[in-house]
Amino acid sequence: MKAVITSEEFYTEGGCNACQPFTMATYDLTFEDGTTTSLEELDISSLIMALAQKNQWRQSYEEDGFDDILIYQKEATKITVKETLRQITFEKAGTTQTFVKKDCDLTALFSRVNEIAKDFFALSNTDFEVKPLEK
Repeated sequence: MKAVITSEEFYTEGGCNACQPFTMATYDLTFEDGTTTSLEELDISSLIMALAQKNQWRQSYEEDGFDDILIYQKEATKITVKETLRQITFEKAGTTQTFVKKDCDLTALFSRVNEIAKDFFALSNTDFEVKPLEK
């Protein structure tokens, strides 16, 4: 599967006179069939969520004391996802792996996403391409 990521950066203000303007980025992921989804961030969590939704994985949440746990489920397969600010942990059938959520090297990020998609979701590799937004 092929997927194209486009992004747009813009300046915005915090809403008060004391707040400094800052740069925000938005990301869209377009699959080869033409469907597009917005990404919250360019990180493992957002990319896996887009791939899982594209492949009909259902999502739900559970509480575990202080943490919210994201559950992906498809038929009898259940994957739990726990996130902190910097790490994300996937668990499926007793197998647990923890990853750094964000990587400045996009090639490494996409490689890690494909590894997780294959190992936990049984998905084939996605060929990610980043394109600047044409104005």
